[in-house]
Amino acid sequence: MAMTGYTVAREALDAWNSAHPTPDPLEAAKSARIPELSAACNAAIVAGCDVTLSTTTGHISLTDEDQINLTTAVGAVNQGAEGYPYHLDGQLCAIYPAADILAMGAAATAHKLYHTTYANHLFAWVRRCDTLEDVAAITYGSALPDDLAANMTAILEAASNA
Repeated sequence: MAMTGYTVAREALDAWNSAHPTPDPLEAAKSARIPELSAACNAAIVAGCDVTLSTTTGHISLTDEDQINLTTAVGAVNQGAEGYPYHLDGQLCAIYPAADILAMGAAATAHKLYHTTYANHLFAWVRRCDTLEDVAAITYGSALPDDLAANMTAILEAASNA
């Protein structure tokens, strides 16, 4: 039997549809939410944190460049430098004593660890959602479900004791 144009077109359409199934709306929502949460996490990290130093308090931003500069400062102190030049946001660069450089490094590390751990737990929460509404309700800053909150607390406590 000869194939008609309709039959050939229908077979081609069926083959294409088989190779390109309709995306699951829930999976699409999950896939879209995770990069949004990741961007919010990055913004929170870059915004930086407050620090309490030996003679003052202030704020440090944590752009990639700031993180590199602070890592360099901490490295110099760990190799024996008694002080190192750094700056609090909006302040002139100053030579900070080693203890203050280490305090800045510790504050930055804790800040970044908190946000990356929190984001990781948000991602796990998104992946286990069963409805579009549940996915949409998860935003950066949402309180974690009890099991995820307990896990995050355990991780942060273990890291602070390391």
